[in-house]
Amino acid sequence: MTVFYSNNARGFFPAAMRAAYESAGTWPDDGIEVSTEDEALLRDALSSGAIIQEKFEGEWKITSRPAAPFGELAAPYLTKLRQVRDDILNRLAGIGFAAMAANDAATVQHVLEVRQALLDITVAPAILAATDLDGLTAAMKAAYASIIATAAPIIREAFDPAAI
Repeated sequence: MTVFYSNNARGFFPAAMRAAYESAGTWPDDGIEVSTEDEALLRDALSSGAIIQEKFEGEWKITSRPAAPFGELAAPYLTKLRQVRDDILNRLAGIGFAAMAANDAATVQHVLEVRQALLDITVAPAILAATDLDGLTAAMKAAYASIIATAAPIIREAFDPAAI
């Protein structure tokens, strides 16, 4: 069966249906007849999201889909971490209010310091320098571990290291 490929439509058009496509005004202007082998090659390229350029001297130029920008890959991870941070901040608020009620100024001050460190965590130099998810994960875990290590035992109760 003769098949045409349209790069503009990113699809295949059977020659046997050309009259129907033309009467509907949908036959592609850039349709190129392709062999069975080329059709298989192009279908594989389409399914992987590759960039296909028209035949040049009998060959198709197929370029792999570009990798997603790191920001797009990091966004879901950072969203999850912000939720974890919000949970910790809520628990810290409870500890801080209890310390205020008990007139424990030292604990209140420590809660405020840890709170600020948590708020600043997403702009820490190591986190901003991360260029892949593994690096971002390692930097974030190290930043949380540093905060936890300096926290008083009562404040460590606000953290769930398994969630980080």
